[in-house]
Amino acid sequence: MFKGTAASPGIVLGKALVLEHNELVIEKKSISDVDAEVAKLNDAVAISKAELEKVRDKAKVELGEEEAQIFESHLLVLEDPELLGSAIDKVKAEGVNADFALNEIKEMFVGMFESMDNEYMRERAADIKDVTNRILRHLLGVKIVDLAALEDEVVLVAHDLTPSDTATMDKKKVLGFLTDIGGRTSHTAIMARTLEVAAIVGLTDATEKIKDGDFVVFNGDTGEVI
Repeated sequence: MFKGTAASPGIVLGKALVLEHNELVIEKKSISDVDAEVAKLNDAVAISKAELEKVRDKAKVELGEEEAQIFESHLLVLEDPELLGSAIDKVKAEGVNADFALNEIKEMFVGMFESMDNEYMRERAADIKDVTNRILRHLLGVKIVDLAALEDEVVLVAHDLTPSDTATMDKKKVLGFLTDIGGRTSHTAIMARTLEVAAIVGLTDATEKIKDGDFVVFNGDTGEVI
């Protein structure tokens, strides 16, 4: 039995789908064709932009204008000349691979935002992470789990759910959320209440203890999982 923070009410029983947002493995490499590397980065950004526009449009229809705003801010991150411009400059100046350059710039920006006193600004760090990790997955050829194409009804178990995860998932197939991190005001908790999906957050190690296909029962009012 696990105990976490009750985030959204409801009693759920079903099979677990454990989402592994694997750590992206990024290595520093020297590259000879700088122009090709910059083009690769621009391509990954273009694909990410098209995906996010699709996610935003879907969110507008299914969740309303207000919830779709988060994707407008994600698209703004994609168009931020400071962020992407700095990554391109790094590729050119140091002759390094695009994923390494972008990750270094991401870490710098995230560190800067996370250290601010303002909670709103600290939350922007999560937006930067979400967007840059999407670009990095395309650069590295890492598959993104398609939550819009779930075949069975599941309880989603994740370290955390990104805004993109919650906006694109097939609401008819997702019975509830269980996450390792987060509090009552985290994005996952707010989205769960908006979608009227039962959820518990802050379970610490649910993704390690619960396996794919395990049968789980949980109470979103008390924060208990069996």
